Amino acid sequence: MKPVVAAFIQNEEGLILLARRPQGKKRGGLWEFPGGKVEEGETLEEALAREIEEELGVRPKVGKLLATVEHQYPEVAIRLFCFQAWLPREPRPLEGQELGWFKKEEVEALPLAPADQKLWALLKSNLENS
Repeated sequence: MKPVVAAFIQNEEGLILLARRPQGKKRGGLWEFPGGKVEEGETLEEALAREIEEELGVRPKVGKLLATVEHQYPEVAIRLFCFQAWLPREPRPLEGQELGWFKKEEVEALPLAPADQKLWALLKSNLENS
């Protein structure tokens, strides 16, 4: 099972940052929590900081692990680890992806990647209970 990391990032207004996968990539056009693959020898937190910096041009502060989900895509089985993270400034899309800040209700209506749908279900229940 391949480890993958994702960031749950909220701004001061409580909006949630999501990235839309570029068309032409696997699951192109679907929204996801920013993050990516864990490289050999990296901790999960190091991988997340590197991926966010590569994708968004800003080094995040990585917080606690919020949720973990497993998903079987046709080509790979992943274990997705989602951490709370904060950005010191506004992110920039560096890899052709679209970025958006969304209210919780808006996230519900977005076409999320399948693993991110599972993740959102867990995160949403945690948000509602906090």
